[in-house]
Amino acid sequence: MTHLLKVVGLILALTGAMVATSGPMVLAAETTEKIVIPATLEGLWQAIDAKTAELKKSIERGALDQVHHEAYAIRDLVAGLPGKSSVLSPESLARVKGGVKFVATLAERLDATGDAKDAAGTKQNFEKLTTVLASLRANYATTK
Repeated sequence: MTHLLKVVGLILALTGAMVATSGPMVLAAETTEKIVIPATLEGLWQAIDAKTAELKKSIERGALDQVHHEAYAIRDLVAGLPGKSSVLSPESLARVKGGVKFVATLAERLDATGDAKDAAGTKQNFEKLTTVLASLRANYATTK
C-alpha cells in the first residue's frame, strides 16, 4: 500500500509540474531532459531553432555522445507543429505531418551515428535534418 501511495504521489507531482508550464511537457526519448512545447507556433519555431543550433555545436565540437539529446528534443518539438497548424491548408498540413515523421527517422539516425562516433554520417544526417526543417518552415511562409 505504501508503494502505491508513493506512485500516486509521484504521478500527482508530475501532473502538477505539467500544468504549471506554458505548454505540454514531454520527455525526449533516450534522455531525461524535459521538453516544454511552447504555446505558440512562433515559440515552437524558436525552440526548434535553438535546439538545432545546439545540435550543430555538438557536432562541430565532436561531442557525438550528446547528439541524441538534441536530436530527440528536436523530434519532440517538431511533433508539436501539426497541433499549431490550423492556419494551414489541408495539403500543407499533410506535408507537415509527413515531415514530422521524417524528422523522427532522422533523430534515430543521428542517435545511431552519434553513438557509433561516425562524424561523417552524423554531419550528413544533420544536413538532411536542416533541409527537412527548412521544407517544413516553408509551409508557414504564406500564413504571416
